[in-house]
Amino acid sequence: MLHTFAHVLINELVFSCGYSSASLRERLSVSHAPGKEMAAVLIYTAAGDSEGTMGGLVRMARPENLLPVVRSAITDTRWCSTDPVCMDAGEKGQGVNSCNGSACHGCALLPETSCEEYNQFLDRALLIGSFVKPNLGYFSSF
Repeated sequence: MLHTFAHVLINELVFSCGYSSASLRERLSVSHAPGKEMAAVLIYTAAGDSEGTMGGLVRMARPENLLPVVRSAITDTRWCSTDPVCMDAGEKGQGVNSCNGSACHGCALLPETSCEEYNQFLDRALLIGSFVKPNLGYFSSF
């Protein structure tokens, strides 16, 4: 769920900050150690060049900017341009070794240089629910 969330957030930041999707990268941090449970996403610029400066991305982390970006990312994730095919294919698994659920180039996949997990283990249904199980998603009531 966290990995897919990072991807849809990057896709939204592409539109709100003006970066290309190849210039933003993710870093996922997850711990299940007792007393140290945590889940975090770091989105950063790959290089400071003509794509812009990190300042625009840092400014998006301010509370007054971040919540609208997250809301927009979740709202945009509710429908993929290849739906219903993407969501239906997700029920059976798709991608390399069927590691992805509902995730395709239209909704959740990023350039390979941006993803530390090589675009595997993604599923939009974990965020927003599926057609069959709409309450499944973490953000289904968001």
